[in-house]
This record gives sequence, structure tokens and C-alpha cells, in this order.
Amino acid sequence: MTAIPDAFEIIPTGPLSGSVAPPASKSVTNRLLLLASLADGTSVLRNPLVSNDSAAMRDVVTGLGAAVADVGSPGEAGYAWHVSGTGGRVSAPDVPLDCRLSGTTIRFATAVAALADGEVTLTGEEPLRNRPIGPLVTALRDLGAAVATDHDGYPPVTVGGGLAGGEVAIDVTGSSQYASAVLLAAPYAREAVTVRALGEHAAAYVELTTSAMDVWGALVDPVGDNAWQVRTGGYTACDQTVEYDASAAAHLFGLATATGGRVAVVHASPDTLQPDAVFPDILARFGADVTREGDVVVVAGPDRPVAAGDIDLSDMPDQVTTCAAIAALADGVTTITGVEVARGHETDRLTALATELRKIGAEVEERPDGLVIDGSNATGHATLDTYDDHRLAMSFASVGARLPGVVIDDPGCVAKTYPGFWQALVRLGGEVRPA
Repeated sequence: MTAIPDAFEIIPTGPLSGSVAPPASKSVTNRLLLLASLADGTSVLRNPLVSNDSAAMRDVVTGLGAAVADVGSPGEAGYAWHVSGTGGRVSAPDVPLDCRLSGTTIRFATAVAALADGEVTLTGEEPLRNRPIGPLVTALRDLGAAVATDHDGYPPVTVGGGLAGGEVAIDVTGSSQYASAVLLAAPYAREAVTVRALGEHAAAYVELTTSAMDVWGALVDPVGDNAWQVRTGGYTACDQTVEYDASAAAHLFGLATATGGRVAVVHASPDTLQPDAVFPDILARFGADVTREGDVVVVAGPDRPVAAGDIDLSDMPDQVTTCAAIAALADGVTTITGVEVARGHETDRLTALATELRKIGAEVEERPDGLVIDGSNATGHATLDTYDDHRLAMSFASVGARLPGVVIDDPGCVAKTYPGFWQALVRLGGEVRPA
């Protein structure tokens, strides 16, 4: 494929099969890049993700005083970023920092920008400005930072003044990123910081944060359920390779499950803490066969997905998109719960999924925290809007690879986290053509 058109039709070609190396993890890349930007000395990040989201984080940490240099070329062996850190001495640029569409960037960087002596303003594109950060703003104020938002807890946000330290409770029902953001900045507070996370959340993402902090030399300790104490001390430069993106791999496994194919994902570290790494087990409930050997995970799909019953996705809410797409192809009813948080992602994913999957003939009931989907009568023959949401676009690929006449609008939005997704689909035997 060359340039991605504004819309294209996915042509069902039968079972999609092959071996794929997924991109590096967006969640890990953005965490490690932020740690490197704060650390003393020069760090090396090997195999970082090159995407719109990681580019947003890279631009922002540069604006806050770090320096990032490319070594080699993206996609080639040995490609790395050399990051000269600030040692926690965060700059206050004269212009607002553009976080584009990246939620991890604006949330994590808002907490780090609180360390600056002067004022730092962070903003982004319109969909990002509709994503809430109110609980993070409250937490940073409680820790002594000066924070102002343009409209009641939504970006743009202006922050600075340093973090005094102390104890703070954060409502993370809307996003675990609020807790991760405060934890990432906490080693540079003037006194120790204790963070308590309140409410249901994807706890594994906070564990991903604290584990990375520990590797980079932070003094962070659990102090009870969903609570951590971070002592002052900062980060030390590291040399680290970014692991695979389990969230992106889930979309590839979805293609196998939808079409009765067999997709092997390589470089899938068995030691990852990414919660989406267990999503293949969810696909097994739709009839897929899952095998793991070393760093290779293989998903072989059934002739047709079967209804999976009740599925709680509270630990991996990003995968409501792929799960819903497969449910819309299954003969029977699947109920997805635990994903109310998905209403505050790139778009209201529950409403978007209900709206678009009804177009292909699936019966969808929208509930406050999930969806009830019956795919028995799905036929395809529809144009599916993606709402500028990368995960909707990648999940709808599974629908189009199975059912005829499915057109994806704005397929290029996958560049947010997986620019090579459509090329991967074609390598697996799929076909797309401009619509």
C-alpha cells in the first residue's frame, strides 16, 4: 500500500494467516520517554514506537527541556532514541505545548510540567480537549501545584510551581492515567508523596508505571491496596528496549478469529505487564485456539465466532472495540461489561460501537458500562465511521475481513499508534481498495 485514501473497502479474501511483528508498545514508549526526559544523564530507548502519539510525547518532553536524538532509521535494527534528561529541572516554554490527540501525553506531561518554576500550558486537538483531566488537576493542587483549566477540568491546562509533596487520593474511575501521572512526577516533589487510587480502574496500567519507575531508580513502595509512597530522589539514566504492543497485537488476533485464519505474533514478551496481553484468552471464548511458546503467541480462529456469554473487560477496557467487533460476527449473544471508562476515550466508544455495528445488521443494546451484542443477523454492506479513533478503525477491519461490502471511513487514523496496521492486514492475505 502507498498513501492511505480517505476511505476504503475491505475485501473478504477468506482466512487471514501469517506471522507478524507488532509495533513497539505505545504505553511503554511514552512512559519510558517521560522517565528518560526527567532522569540524570543520557538514556537510550531501543526500538521505540514511531507514531503520532509517541511523536506528541517526544515534542512535549523536548519543550520541557529534554533533548531527543535519533540513532539509525525507524524500522531498522538498532534504531534508538538517545534522550538527554533534565534531572528534574523542567523548563517552562513560552508557547503552549501541543499534545495532539494523545491522552497519555497530556495527562503524564501535565503532572511533570507541575515541576516547572514557571507556567506551562498544554493543549491539543479538539477531541483531546474533550477528554477530562479534572481528578488529576485536583490531585496536583492538593500536592501544592498551581493549576488552571480553561473550562472545568478539561484541557487546555496551565500548570507550574512545583510539587510540595504529601498524601493525595485520586479518583481513577475515569482513567488510571491520573494515578500514573502523579506517580511519574512524584520523585521530584520536595517531600515524599503518597498516592491512593480510589474507584474501579485498570490496575495493571498503574503497575506498569510503578514497575518502570523502579527500573529507573525511583524509590516507590506499595503501602496497601491501590496505594504507593514515592520518596524523593529522581531517576537515573537507563538503556532499555521497548517491548511489543499487546494492544496492537489484539487487533491482529481479531483478524484471525473473525476469518478462521491463523495469526502468529512474534516478539510477544511473556513477561510483559501490559493487561491486554491476556486478550487472546478472551478470543478463546469466541472459539479461537490460543497457543503460546516463548515469545510467540498464535491465535487460530474458528469457522465462525461463537457467542462468548458474559465478558468483563474492566482490566483491559481498550479491547472493548475488538471484542465488540468479534461479537458482532458471532451467532448468538455476547454481553460486555466493566468498560464505562471507554466513554471517555478518543470518543464515546460504547455509543460509537453501538451505532456502527447496527449498520452491519448486528443487534446492539447499549448499557452504561457495556454492550449486549447479537451478531446472528449481521450481513455487512455498510460504511463504518471511525470517529478519528484508531482502535475503532482497527477493530472494524475484522468486520470487513469477514463480511462483504464494508467500507472504513478515515482508515488513516490508525497512525495514532499503529501506522503499519493496514500493511500488516495485506501481508496476512487481506485486500483493500479505495472506496
